[in-house]
Amino acid sequence: MEADRSAQARSSRSNASRPASTRRSASDIVASLRRDAGRHPHDPLLAELVGELSIQDEDFRRWWADQNVHRHTHGSKHFHHPVVGPLTLNYESLTLPADPDQRLSVYTAEAGTSSEEALGLLDAWIRQPEPSRGQRAEH
Repeated sequence: MEADRSAQARSSRSNASRPASTRRSASDIVASLRRDAGRHPHDPLLAELVGELSIQDEDFRRWWADQNVHRHTHGSKHFHHPVVGPLTLNYESLTLPADPDQRLSVYTAEAGTSSEEALGLLDAWIRQPEPSRGQRAEH
């Protein structure tokens, strides 16, 4: 769980060249981290992470001070896949009743979009025998 929170928070680090949608996503990640901090107030690794990010990142400090709390349950995320390029996927996340720190997320592409086509290409690619995925066949 800590590794997941750390990765999310570190990905929130600002860069003035990032588009507004990326900055919005980063502020949502900080709000989600704040939610986790409220659920685990005595977690020393989480406190260390928040301290590190507060020192290093002005946007993080501002977003943390806003005291927004956010639970990611649904939305849209943008990815860049090294094989098929940009993807925009909708997601739904469900919290598991037996362990509220665990979430199951399902990602889908809208019908008729380039993201759906890209997922289809990935599906076809992964179903190919090993050598046709760019690996050399051994003799």
